[in-house]
Amino acid sequence: MNHYINFCPKYTENVETLTIDIPTEYMEEVLRLANVLSEEKNITARRAFLDIINGTFYSLIEKNYDRKNRKNKKR
Repeated sequence: MNHYINFCPKYTENVETLTIDIPTEYMEEVLRLANVLSEEKNITARRAFLDIINGTFYSLIEKNYDRKNRKNKKR
């Protein structure tokens, strides 16, 4: 099941569409985290959700995905 959230204010003329697939079993948790963040930081839920997405992106960028060389070195 896809969940669509409109992040564009009504007065915006240029609109880009971004679809994020979040499994249904995680959707309630993501929205709960966005609401908690918005209440704690006194920001809108929209801004909190965007901060969660940005924070996740930067966290994954910093993660090291390098694989070790498993092949034997030439002798």
